[in-house]
Amino acid sequence: MAASDGTNRDWRQEKCFRYARDWDEALRRYGRDGISAGFLDGNAAFIRSRCVAPGKICPATAKDRTLVDVLAIRVVNEGMSTTFLPFDCKDRGAAP
Repeated sequence: MAASDGTNRDWRQEKCFRYARDWDEALRRYGRDGISAGFLDGNAAFIRSRCVAPGKICPATAKDRTLVDVLAIRVVNEGMSTTFLPFDCKDRGAAP
């Protein structure tokens, strides 16, 4: 599959490229104020793992939840499934 930047990637790599790009764009647009440290750190770790680390990032603040919504819309618009997203609050007994 040809990627949008002209390099060839498999679909898993392409999804990670898109997610990292969308995460960076979301941070630029929304800023970091109000985002929990765990949410920032969790997303950074997920991207560093090439998006293969199991998702256990639970949004803790209203801003975290806004970014979850924004990222979910982006991945769906780009032909990806929301199951790709690294968000999960099962360990905390709460839903995002």
